[in-house]
Amino acid sequence: MKTIILLTLISSTLFVNPSSYLMEVKKYSSVEFGVTKSDKAYQVLTNKCNVCHKTQNPRKVFTRENMNALAPKIYKQVFVRKRMPRGNKIKLTNVEYAILENWLLTLNLK
Repeated sequence: MKTIILLTLISSTLFVNPSSYLMEVKKYSSVEFGVTKSDKAYQVLTNKCNVCHKTQNPRKVFTRENMNALAPKIYKQVFVRKRMPRGNKIKLTNVEYAILENWLLTLNLK
């Protein structure tokens, strides 16, 4: 209950369209047991990053097996250099950035 109230407050004060933010949170929230931060991050990498990487950079397609090894590069490109994602087609939402950041924090990269 506290989480819903907090998300409602955040979404109504920080974002123009609170309902779309809440839909985004719901999309990536783990209602079921066993969904890890790594699982959520993999979902973001698959849905947002691999779309381009498959055609533009096939050697760096993210898999469950290589994502932790590539984590330092992901951190550098997404959060430090802010080079990824490229272009205007694909953007990460605030929730997706938070998911990747939370996953990276579990790896003690920062």
